[in-house]
Amino acid sequence: MTSTTDKPFSPSSFHASSLLLVAAGGAAGTGLRYALGGLRSFSWYFYTGTFAANMLACLAYCLLSSYLAGAPWIGERRRERISRTLGMGVCGGLSTMSTLMVEVFTTGRDLHFWSAALYLLATFAAGLGLAWVGGRCGSRLAAWRQVRQ
Repeated sequence: MTSTTDKPFSPSSFHASSLLLVAAGGAAGTGLRYALGGLRSFSWYFYTGTFAANMLACLAYCLLSSYLAGAPWIGERRRERISRTLGMGVCGGLSTMSTLMVEVFTTGRDLHFWSAALYLLATFAAGLGLAWVGGRCGSRLAAWRQVRQ
């Protein structure tokens, strides 16, 4: 028997409650990104706050996604709400591709092409690595939780 909170969710349908969850999560993620923006940079072309925000978002989003994918004990509707709030909202508000691009183009425009390329390469390489780690950790956490049930 399925409870009313476990009704299948159709991604094509729009729900005002989902919009509010995404907006609330986005506000939290954006606030965290703003706080990380105060981190001291190691050099003039390596933006520590942006880098930290993007890395945290890569790790957290992949961990959350893989955990939810391996968590059948959480109803589909509830998983969708968690994903929308924490994934799309918090992680989406935390990560900042547009700021990264402005920083890369600004650095490159000032004729520091290799510094810009190194910053971009470091961001994508570390982001991919942390996404992989987050995915593995999320899957293992879900498997561990399922065994304990």
